[in-house]
Amino acid sequence: MSDFFIVIDTSTTCDNSSTYVTKDSTELISLAWTVLDVSTLDIIHEETVLVRPMNTPITPFCQQQCKLTWEDVRNAGSFKDAISKLDQYLQENIISKGKDFSFVTFDMTKLKVQLPREARDKGVVLPPYLQHPRLFDLPTEYSKWLVSHPEAVSYTASSLSNMMTALEVTEPTEIPQVYTKLAIQLLKKSLPLEDHPTVFTTPYDFGEDVKAFVSEQSKVLYLSNLPVDTTQSELEYWFTQHGGRPVAYWTLKTTETPSKSVSGFAVFGTHEEAAESLAMNGKALGDYVIEVQPSSTQVLDKAGDMLTPFPPSKNRPRPGDWTCPSCGFSNFQRRTHCFRCSFPASSAVAIQESIYKKSDSEENRGNGNSGHLNGGNKGNNHGSSESSSHSGNNNNRHFNNVPFRAGDWKCDMCQYHNFAKNLCCLKCGSSKPIYTQAPIHNVNTTAAAIAAATASGQPLNFNNSLVMQQFH
Repeated sequence: MSDFFIVIDTSTTCDNSSTYVTKDSTELISLAWTVLDVSTLDIIHEETVLVRPMNTPITPFCQQQCKLTWEDVRNAGSFKDAISKLDQYLQENIISKGKDFSFVTFDMTKLKVQLPREARDKGVVLPPYLQHPRLFDLPTEYSKWLVSHPEAVSYTASSLSNMMTALEVTEPTEIPQVYTKLAIQLLKKSLPLEDHPTVFTTPYDFGEDVKAFVSEQSKVLYLSNLPVDTTQSELEYWFTQHGGRPVAYWTLKTTETPSKSVSGFAVFGTHEEAAESLAMNGKALGDYVIEVQPSSTQVLDKAGDMLTPFPPSKNRPRPGDWTCPSCGFSNFQRRTHCFRCSFPASSAVAIQESIYKKSDSEENRGNGNSGHLNGGNKGNNHGSSESSSHSGNNNNRHFNNVPFRAGDWKCDMCQYHNFAKNLCCLKCGSSKPIYTQAPIHNVNTTAAAIAAATASGQPLNFNNSLVMQQFH
């Protein structure tokens, strides 16, 4: 555990209508920190630094939210001055003495997103511990504490007042003091440690994420706080505005109740392009400030069946419109070839029909075996029958492997499973193969085999060795 916890809070300019202050133009007006000795829970130091904003006003809404006016900050120092004061204190009193520290905050996005974005906008180089902070999120740690305290289960981490009630914190006059008292009370109530083994033990370490990103030469970025109705077209336009050109986008399926935002991944052609697009962290997409963080192919693999493409656009498809199985592009009915990759519409229709036939036959086969597989329990027969139907041919297949979809391709160099929209292998960087049989089409072997079978009039067999070897 760290020697010190730095409870940190920031206030920024803001506007409820984005008329005067947009979501990605907010400026720091207050930086407050409190230093806690973890061993004694004593407050070692408290300090608040006011900052004069340069480009945005303090609106009436901001005054109401932050309890600060223009008169309070008009003679204050700059953003760079505030960062320098924090760094000077930490260097002189903690870092130079060989002590370790972690930040504690009530809202991680302030430290992970807003502060780095403003620093880039103003040409200020943040200290390494602010560029990639190691921090504890108070609501997350409180949720871990609730696991051992069912008596407080009705006081969820969804609101500050709930946490204050459960942890018996009376409201001081200043918000930074509230967060400090919450941290102290949570630490006290997490004793003995053996009864609360997860509380304040594992911080978010974004420096480690960056090290792994660079070491792997990863081409994958993680996107969060996206609008729930985000489309691929919007993401492509958003990245293009800022000089980024990912080759693939994936979002995460969720069975939970609808949330206000979604997350996903952007995959680039090279590591350098992905690294450059990390600078988009904190940029706005509509009314949402997007968090962009380094990720890896390992994370993408673990997501497995949870991955799904973003919808191509908000326009509802009309009867006859078709989706290309090779690249995922949505085409109008009149197109005889895919507008993006030239895949023939006739082959696309054949692929979809064959997939539906395969699904129907598997479902019928599963229903017929339900009594043997489940001991007569027909309520769960579908999943069991499907897994049993592959067990004889695929003993090495793991339950969390990503299934091949139409258009996916396997790298000839390293045998890595790539998605249809990947223009190069995510593992070794090799280009997506272009087959000489039909040089105008950039498709995978499965789609090419299906198209060839369709053209020759032969039946499509999805149980042959060519298809089965894809399930690795």
